[in-house]
Amino acid sequence: MARASGKAHIIVLDVGLSTAIATGIEKQSFFQKAKTCVSLIIQRLIFSAPNDHVGVVLFGTQETNNQLSVELGGYEHITEAFELKQASWQTLRILQKQVTRSSSEAGWFDALIVAANLLKTESLGKKFTDYSIILISPLFTRDNVAEDQIAGVLEGIRGMQAVLHVITNFVQHPAATVASIFTTSGTFEEQANKSEARAWNERWVKKVLNDTNGTVSNINWAERMLAFFDPKAVRPTPWNSVLCIGTKVNLSISAYVMISEEKGLGSFKVDSVDDSTSSTTRVEMKTQYFLNDKPMEISMQDIIMGYMYGSTAVPYDNTIDIEYRSGEARLACLGFTASSNILEEHLGAKGSHVVVAKKGCTASNHKLSALVKAMAELNVTMIAAKVYRKDNRPRLNALVPTYRNEVPCLTMLELIFKDELCCLKFPPLLKSKPKPTAEQYDAIGKLIDSMNLMDAFDDSNGEAREAFALHGTYNPTLQHVYRAVARRALNPNQPLPAEPDSTLQELTTVPKKVADRSKPALEDVKKLFELKEIKQNTRAEWLQRMAKVKLEDDATSIVSTVDSGILMDDDDDTDRRTVVSVGTITPAQDFALLLRRGEKFATVATQLQNVLFELLFTSMRPPGDKVVAALIVYRSEARNLGPYRYNEWMTEFKQMLLTRRKEAFWEAVIVGKRLGLIDSQESDMSTVSVEQAATFYETPTQSKPAVESSAGDEIDSDSLFDELNGSF
Repeated sequence: MARASGKAHIIVLDVGLSTAIATGIEKQSFFQKAKTCVSLIIQRLIFSAPNDHVGVVLFGTQETNNQLSVELGGYEHITEAFELKQASWQTLRILQKQVTRSSSEAGWFDALIVAANLLKTESLGKKFTDYSIILISPLFTRDNVAEDQIAGVLEGIRGMQAVLHVITNFVQHPAATVASIFTTSGTFEEQANKSEARAWNERWVKKVLNDTNGTVSNINWAERMLAFFDPKAVRPTPWNSVLCIGTKVNLSISAYVMISEEKGLGSFKVDSVDDSTSSTTRVEMKTQYFLNDKPMEISMQDIIMGYMYGSTAVPYDNTIDIEYRSGEARLACLGFTASSNILEEHLGAKGSHVVVAKKGCTASNHKLSALVKAMAELNVTMIAAKVYRKDNRPRLNALVPTYRNEVPCLTMLELIFKDELCCLKFPPLLKSKPKPTAEQYDAIGKLIDSMNLMDAFDDSNGEAREAFALHGTYNPTLQHVYRAVARRALNPNQPLPAEPDSTLQELTTVPKKVADRSKPALEDVKKLFELKEIKQNTRAEWLQRMAKVKLEDDATSIVSTVDSGILMDDDDDTDRRTVVSVGTITPAQDFALLLRRGEKFATVATQLQNVLFELLFTSMRPPGDKVVAALIVYRSEARNLGPYRYNEWMTEFKQMLLTRRKEAFWEAVIVGKRLGLIDSQESDMSTVSVEQAATFYETPTQSKPAVESSAGDEIDSDSLFDELNGSF
């Protein structure tokens, strides 16, 4: 006996035309939908269940080609189109091109007998896990079914433990039906206007479905459900290891994936789809090197091996022989900590696992139950090092005690490194927030109620159902990839559609019912909440405002200095000079010009800080007004683009000024012109309070030197030498 090879499916498709004129048009439309369903079923098997086997039986064909007709006679106009084999794109292409309607008719019951015989014959010598027959027919042609015949067919189907699924019309489904097809069943419509032949067939179909636990689906509902592909079913495989606590306690555990990042399709082998090229032509990958978006040639000798840590390149020297071996696979407890110490920002986005005792290990099960109970009572979390495979890099994990279906277990979550922790600082909220009125509260409440998704869709029966249900909504990205691959496989020379089809757009579009009923509430919100346009000042306007700042000492010279670089037109400035970075000649003008050109504020601010340091501490000339103008421009711009960098630098700048005996500059410029820290009143982005900004201007009292020069004309040569070299 061969090993298990998935499931076995036989698709039975009605391709005949009805002789009744009243039903001919309806059946012609049904055939197109039925053919689409067959195509989607085979596509689902290719993507999600490549080990499953599928066969196709057509009834209503012009010719007759089946095993029972050869052996027993009868069973006319029934064809065994495809034997039971693995689903492939080649099979699907043949079905799409060669399966057409015919003018013949055949009974659905005879086709069911032929399909059951084909399923039994083709599965001999093979071990399948499940068997199913999918009958797709409008059931327009009356089939004379005898009691003894149906009993024998049912016995054969039950003997194989096969299930019958019927896809037809005049079937209704519950409003809350969001499960996958073939897992739930609808019911035949009792009030529908049906022909006598249809009512006769339904009676016998119900009997077959009841005796085989089968399902019946509406053709429109089935076409919609089959259009969404289910991910490949994977049997949960545990990670079996040992949980070590100290040197004496060892527990045999199994870890199962509980939550993981959903991955798309795997990589594909890329071939040329051009018929004019050879079938052996492969698409090759080519590596190119670029420097500032310009291609360049690099020899292998110039390449240095390294790793990327975030956006930082870390070179690696092969000559350094560092060998670390973590040892055998294990889950080693490092200690316990209060659960309050494990915050959400400490967890890595690697999913989660559930840790239980290994199956069959009774002693470990008792130990784990006691451990989980004790951890839950003490409200602690275990920190453990996980080595997935021998000599793999250890990972730090947090094991949280929990109960799943009243079974004690541990939830394992990976922890991040300290360097990966990102703590964001947000500016304080406004102290005087406007309080909404009662009418505004009511308007927002009505808007929220109108956007309720629990009754966002109305089915064909007029019953409301939920939109974007958690277990009934598919990943639109993954579904688009599936459909694009299927379309390219079936039509290799046709371009892919520019936009996704309507069924995919529904996954990302607000339901029409919700959009319509929320419009009145939205209009009320617009009326009650008056929006005032706040015109954003351009960078040039901000710089012009800074240019108008008047200083107490020599205001005219300073303003003219700032204006010379700020109010200059772009064209005139380009003709006069080219500024690459902030220089020591005109730092304020250079700083403003670079910002106007779109340079990053952080980059230009760092350049200006270096220039100010050079002018104040290393230059032999007095700093002059250009240092003051540069500080004014820097502070004014930092108020609007981000005061954090300026406040951090100003704190260091104060310490440097006082350490290097620049108290006069500190008092006259920083304190006198109020160029200190930017508080929260000046900028909403600042985290410095008004009290902290005021305290910043205070300096610690320093004792004066015991002996001072009365004349003031004595010069210390060592001090002069230090000043010349910039070491104060």
